Amino acid sequence: MADQIVEYNTCETPEEVAERCRGADCIISCWVDIPHRVIDENPQLRTVGFWTHDYEHRIDVAFARKRGIQVPAIPDYGTDSVAELVFVALLELLGGLHGHWPRESNPIEAVVAQLSDKIRLFKKNVKDTLNGRWIHEYIKTGQRQITHSDEIPEEALKGLTVGILDKRILQKPLLQMLSNGFRMNVIYSLSDYAHDLNIAFRPVEELVSESHAIVYDDRSLTEDLRQLIHNKCRLRKVNTANLSSNRPSLSGLKLGIVGLGRIGSRVAQIASQGFNMHVQYFSRTPNPHLERELHIKYAALEEVLRSSDILTFHLPHHSAENFLSDSLINEIRPGTIFINASVGNIIENEEFLLNTFRTGRLTGYLDVYRTLPPRLALRQLRATLTPTYRLGWRTKSTVGLKTHKLLTKLEEAARPETG
Repeated sequence: MADQIVEYNTCETPEEVAERCRGADCIISCWVDIPHRVIDENPQLRTVGFWTHDYEHRIDVAFARKRGIQVPAIPDYGTDSVAELVFVALLELLGGLHGHWPRESNPIEAVVAQLSDKIRLFKKNVKDTLNGRWIHEYIKTGQRQITHSDEIPEEALKGLTVGILDKRILQKPLLQMLSNGFRMNVIYSLSDYAHDLNIAFRPVEELVSESHAIVYDDRSLTEDLRQLIHNKCRLRKVNTANLSSNRPSLSGLKLGIVGLGRIGSRVAQIASQGFNMHVQYFSRTPNPHLERELHIKYAALEEVLRSSDILTFHLPHHSAENFLSDSLINEIRPGTIFINASVGNIIENEEFLLNTFRTGRLTGYLDVYRTLPPRLALRQLRATLTPTYRLGWRTKSTVGLKTHKLLTKLEEAARPETG
């Protein structure tokens, strides 16, 4: 699309931005502001593309368009990745709540918990966050350059193939969570199965070769098969032989969703169709069609806050600033699990929220903050709050998808108009 491409990791000052953009026909940015000066000084400029959905504060869009400049961005790229992360975090959280929640355990959820952790590297990212190793910030500030999606080790669950070599867990609940919920592909070998299960058979060598992840019971495998699995270095492996199943279950819990856009809707689908959860939601725009399809119900905001076992927030980056005030946080029922993987600025007073974890009134998971993660506070709150930092968007498929979408929009912007 271009005769010349010049790339910089980041820009520190408006002057540096102006100098580096001089003479450009097209500019691509993500976290760098494009001021009026760049537009004024470059009459040849035709496109300013943003490798993100959150760009309105980076450029005066109306000013640019008046000068004939197109401003493409990517409104939707992390729907699956962020929605899945809610459940990866929940499965991890519930694994640590044994003894606190007197609920029936679900051994299949223990398998799914370990499988999702292996794929999303959740525990590693928690450790990195607490130790101040913030990959998102390294990329944003140019300390780390990503040149290919393979440099992102985390994967989205949707679309991956899971091979099952443990006949004990080859049951409807497993397929419901993986296939119906996360929309993964599941195949099996080395066992018979109930014929009402919607699952495909593969000879064991093909299964190992085809799968992105494999679930097996080490006690039932031959030495040759153990070696075959071991030699597949990139294969995510879950050995169920020593897996503890003594944990509360998500099934039957009431999930409250605040914000039923793309991501909130996907969260509702995973909860309802994958984990048999009761889902209620609040949204400025109710969705009766989704209510009928997923058997979820609309409720007033205060009811969602007061009556949910788990609360998860999925609000937009703009128009929802300071949405969750101290008074609304006080409405949340004590003992609720609180999750925010959307945007940090919906919390009016972050310190007030953190204090609810400090006192043990709430437990929860945060992936976003008003600015950088408050590392000292997070380390002190480890017993009640599990943190990551911007893990929601950072998967191999999401990075590839957002790049593909932006390239497509740039091609459309460069194409001469016809008719």
